[in-house]
Amino acid sequence: MDYELIKNEFMKIKREELVYVDTVARISSNKILSEAEKLEIYRTLNHYIEKLNEILYALWEYYPKPSILTDEKEKEVIIEITLDKDYLSILSFSDDYKREYVLEKLWVDPKTLKFKLTLYKLMKRRAYSGIDTYFIQNKQYLIDQPIYIFRGYYDSSEDCYGPCVGNLDDYLYGIYESLNSKYKDERRIPKKEISEFEKGKIIFYSKKYVNPFEIRDIFEEELLNSKNITLDDCVIQIKNRIEELNYTKSPEYKEKLLVDKINELYKKVKGEILKNEILYSGNFLQVIKETYRLPNKSIVAKEKILKNGGKDSVIVVAITQNKEFIITFQNRINDKVIAEFPSGYIENNEVPIEAAKRELEEETGYISDDLFLIDEAYTSLGIDNSKTYIVIANNCIKKGEENINGTEFVDYGLFSEKELAYLIYNNIMSGAINKLAYYNLINNLDDCNATYQGKRGYKKLREKRNPLEN
Repeated sequence: MDYELIKNEFMKIKREELVYVDTVARISSNKILSEAEKLEIYRTLNHYIEKLNEILYALWEYYPKPSILTDEKEKEVIIEITLDKDYLSILSFSDDYKREYVLEKLWVDPKTLKFKLTLYKLMKRRAYSGIDTYFIQNKQYLIDQPIYIFRGYYDSSEDCYGPCVGNLDDYLYGIYESLNSKYKDERRIPKKEISEFEKGKIIFYSKKYVNPFEIRDIFEEELLNSKNITLDDCVIQIKNRIEELNYTKSPEYKEKLLVDKINELYKKVKGEILKNEILYSGNFLQVIKETYRLPNKSIVAKEKILKNGGKDSVIVVAITQNKEFIITFQNRINDKVIAEFPSGYIENNEVPIEAAKRELEEETGYISDDLFLIDEAYTSLGIDNSKTYIVIANNCIKKGEENINGTEFVDYGLFSEKELAYLIYNNIMSGAINKLAYYNLINNLDDCNATYQGKRGYKKLREKRNPLEN
């Protein structure tokens, strides 16, 4: 692109802006501007600012760079536009400083009434900000009504030295940030005075997932949105966008998107079961063959194991009042020592907690009335359709002897937390669900040494935080 063409384009747009500013000053001196007119002026001036900055960056890119940059060179005037002597004379200023401020914001020399783009401005201060409409609209504000963002409450009771006296509401202050100013203007209003303070004002309420900076951006965007004819239109759109943004940033919305994504992927691979066949049926195991038609129309057959009639199971991380873990041993694999948490199948009409209580007592003779569920998992996807529930049992006490009848021959021992870690890390406890239970124990539970009802609690479920939370 030719440097002179860019330069001429800048001069053309700058002249238009300077003429427009003077025209606004003359019109506003003769009448009170409507909301629609003030918004139109605001948008037009912002259009000039955007366009001039765009050309300034292009101008600098194509400007013939000097080999040596001196102070005198920086003062070189690249573009100069001479204004009429009565430029902005219609405006009344209380002092010369305010007149100079308005002209300098337009990059106009107050003494000579000449717009000057110097190399220094082009090189060092290429961002052109323009003038606030208030100054050229004969002190008519763009928005007459006070506008604030409510940021939340500040609790000053935390500043008390010792107990606070009186009603706690007396220590609560609402934090309000003015939107009429581009600069941070914050006010603290006592809670009992908030209703009176908010009268006659426009208030935007910050949300859990929308902060004041984002509200400021939305506010500016809606002021510039030509679809909004009045300030009321802007306010409605801003409030709607705050609510929408709060939802789209929320974990609930992210979860919805994630679930939709998961379901869409599953639809692409989900097959239709055509038939089930029993290939083998024993006392404890059945082997079945499931035949599917896949979305690509192919027919596939898969063998699966059905254990104990397809019942789900529980595994119990059992902890005594002395903070020892109850670990069972039984014959699983020839010549291989395998340690496990107590476990067993959920019988008909049982819920996992009930099954955990029963299995714990049957295998070890210990009982507990402080049990809770922490996780669940399929034991072997693609082969076994059953699920295992992981249960914590606190404050276990010895009630009777373990049941040694039946098909299982089980013994148990008591192990400290360090000894339990040894069993895990040395693969003496090597079952997949046992390891999952252990890592739930150390990652998802907290110590709880409080005494209640004569018992000592040991583990409690750590407060779960949604991974999709900001």
